[in-house]
Amino acid sequence: MSVGKTLENKAFTLLELLIVMVIITMVFAFVGPRLAGSLTKLNSKTAAKKIAASLRYARSRAVSEKVRYVCEFDFEKNTLVIGKPNPEPQTPNPAPAYHLPEGVKFKGAEAANDGIFQIIFYPVGNSSGGEIIVSDEDKRAFKIQADMITGTVQLSEL
Repeated sequence: MSVGKTLENKAFTLLELLIVMVIITMVFAFVGPRLAGSLTKLNSKTAAKKIAASLRYARSRAVSEKVRYVCEFDFEKNTLVIGKPNPEPQTPNPAPAYHLPEGVKFKGAEAANDGIFQIIFYPVGNSSGGEIIVSDEDKRAFKIQADMITGTVQLSEL
């Protein structure tokens, strides 16, 4: 008979379970928005790192293949296209485009025509130079800079 009493003492009541559920809900209510904010920052930082890596890739391809590589930033479409210069302007560039994540935009560079900014990497390793700023809705910004003389690409947080 003492076995039944031992099992009853180890069980949880419905009230205890409800209190634990309320505490868990309150914790998620406070922590959830902070996690969402950090994910937005992660999107812009990841995009900036991918763009910097793509520019470094374009520079290395230009040197190894001994041809120019053009990096086109489209401010209206928020895309980056990297490829060899297109000899015929009427034909589309077959290079794949990198689209920025939702809420992340290009800023800070002057678009020459039709909202397009270019950085060109030459076969000797140098570039036309330039900097572009990637920012998100929360005003977080990252600067990507291509040096004109050395062609090196640097990424920094603003």
